[in-house]
Amino acid sequence: MTKRLKITLIVIILLILGSFLIRGAATNKIEVHFLDVGQADSTFILLPNQKTMLIDGGNNNDGSFLVDYIKEIREPEINKIDYLVGTHPHADHIGGLDTVINEFEIGKIYLPRVNHNTKTYEDLLIAIDKKGMKIATARAGTVIFSNNSINLEGTILSPKLNYYDELNNNSVVLRLVYGDRAFLFAGDAEAEVEAELVNSGLNLQADILKVGHHGSRTSTTVPFLEAVSPQSAFISVGDNNYGHPAAEVINRLKNRNVKIYRADQQGTVILTSDGNEIKYDKKEMTYEKEEEINGVYISYLSLKDEEIIIKNNTEDTVDLSNWKLVSEKAGQEYIFPAGTKLPASGQIKIISGRGVKADPPEILLWSNAYIWNNDGDPAALYNSSDQLISRYPEE
Repeated sequence: MTKRLKITLIVIILLILGSFLIRGAATNKIEVHFLDVGQADSTFILLPNQKTMLIDGGNNNDGSFLVDYIKEIREPEINKIDYLVGTHPHADHIGGLDTVINEFEIGKIYLPRVNHNTKTYEDLLIAIDKKGMKIATARAGTVIFSNNSINLEGTILSPKLNYYDELNNNSVVLRLVYGDRAFLFAGDAEAEVEAELVNSGLNLQADILKVGHHGSRTSTTVPFLEAVSPQSAFISVGDNNYGHPAAEVINRLKNRNVKIYRADQQGTVILTSDGNEIKYDKKEMTYEKEEEINGVYISYLSLKDEEIIIKNNTEDTVDLSNWKLVSEKAGQEYIFPAGTKLPASGQIKIISGRGVKADPPEILLWSNAYIWNNDGDPAALYNSSDQLISRYPEE
């Protein structure tokens, strides 16, 4: 063997060893890519053991973007999604998953056991069937992966039931732990499931929260947020007519010093962690003052005077028929009578107590009994679909 050939072989061996060392160095970090898919949801995760995970796939037209993005994350390009999770069948969460399934090798697919009669959902099922794969039912307690040697685990916390009336509440809620850090992905889960999780006794603490339901006021309730106690929160949101993210949610996060990241303002956000330190590729959002609440909300509650004021700061009259006002501690409910209207930029006062009288439509009588617990009694307002609209006080 000539000297030149020996040198060439040594260089080749060193390059190969260097490649393995570089890849090995990357295995001690997790990468979480909160993808900018507009008013939709998708998160790609490169696990420290180099396994890959995709939670949701945006809208129907996001499939090609997801494929290109994932392939370009590293060299050699990624050709397999080890764990694919569709949190629930809404099109803005599963729309691009059929394209992803068609393009990549897939390890395992997790979906909640709930059907949805849409072309988007049908396309997903067809793609799974063509791949010859079976769906693993996503339910509370399922451990998707676990590696004790590096303290890595992904566990499904919800759905607990086989079916919830509100499709969003069938969402997969997933907690991922690596080292000393935890991540919570809330899908579109709303107040009902958040309360269920808080009362379950499960460990919900997470350093990073993927905020539920695009920052809607139906989610990220105070008890849930206190149980999670995140350092940072990402809101997957785009241009929309739903009022996402709700001012109440932004204020709840801000008042607890949670760093806020938003897809509509910052695009895709990538964080990396070695299981201890967390680094972000973007700076957190800054909010100089409280966000002004847009919509119907509880603006005032006096437990002593038994008065509560509900305001509407929109330009439209809101029909409050069959809405519900709840004194959470006393456990009392007031159902708004059919035909109750809250005018644009107007307010309604609801009173209770001995000797007080109604003066409709501005002042409504709850009861001539005392309703509120003077030792502390939060008020909650629900619409006719039993969705939480406002809570007072927030804290």
